[in-house]
Amino acid sequence: MADPICKVADIVFVRFELTDLEAQKEYLQHFGMHLVAEVDDAIHFKGTGADPFIYAATKGQQNRFVSAGYRVDARADLERLAEQFNVDIVPSTEPGGGEKVVLSDPDGLGVEVFFGMARTAAPKQDAPALNSGFDKPRQNRLQRFGKAADEWQAHDGKLVYELTSKVMRLGHTAINVADPKKSMDWYANTLGFLISDNIVLPDGMVMGGFMRCDLGDTPADHHTINITALPPEKLEAHGSFGHAGFELTESVDDLMAGHFHMKTVGKYAHEWGIGRHLLGSQMYDYWRDPAGFILEHWTDGDLLDASVPAVDASARDVILAQYGPVVPSSFNLTMPHEKAEEVRETEPSMSTLFL
Repeated sequence: MADPICKVADIVFVRFELTDLEAQKEYLQHFGMHLVAEVDDAIHFKGTGADPFIYAATKGQQNRFVSAGYRVDARADLERLAEQFNVDIVPSTEPGGGEKVVLSDPDGLGVEVFFGMARTAAPKQDAPALNSGFDKPRQNRLQRFGKAADEWQAHDGKLVYELTSKVMRLGHTAINVADPKKSMDWYANTLGFLISDNIVLPDGMVMGGFMRCDLGDTPADHHTINITALPPEKLEAHGSFGHAGFELTESVDDLMAGHFHMKTVGKYAHEWGIGRHLLGSQMYDYWRDPAGFILEHWTDGDLLDASVPAVDASARDVILAQYGPVVPSSFNLTMPHEKAEEVRETEPSMSTLFL
């Protein structure tokens, strides 16, 4: 393969158009993010990490996924993208500033590439020490999170667990596409992504893949984008957005705390989890937001440097987790939660393919 136009260093944010920003603001705060800007019918949320924002939305006439944002480490990357696609380099007026180019991928999804976005030093935090059967580093220290049992408080006659997850950063997106080879080639040639896993059907056809940033000798997340083929009728009905995966700050207990917070608040639709993926190894927990988009809490994912070659993985490895609930038939499809419940009741899970 020829050298890519650029090599992005990481994904930064996802951007949406939404009809109801107030409902989404409340959801994202329960999900574990923090509002950093709200100007002219636009909201920006960040996590505990260095990125100035990790979620953005503007008020509009419909609910739709607009774009994903990435960062590069050299302005020359923006210059090459601008020349190749005949677009301008423009200043960013959003939190963090910098400059960007705006592209469209083969399915018309927006791709924003930034240089010079100001990042803040993330506060130093000590990860909780976990004792196993053979290794017990935590001694004479008690494992307590937040206000411990006092996180359980009575609200309107029910107990609510008040400690949210602490979202740190956006780790990846999953998109559904018409032509997986075309899309994977575009992301490899344009943004420099490497293939971690090809998703291969029994007949040998590649139906998608997991792709990561090329950071050379520095390990990167197992995937920054997951690309999966979807039939035309489903693409038309549900769009190309599958989900956005947000990494948590404090690992497994952070994920569990957020799960019970969201569950006991009782306002939001749980999609899938808790479990551990096979490809990427993350522990996962998926929730559907008020607009019908799926956002994921994840932690403890694999890291691979550029020396690790692509692997062919079966659809079984994608659909079945190492452990966890059966994947619902509504997964990775954007729809209102009422419709998702109907789909789960009327359409069999993809896991039935292996019965």
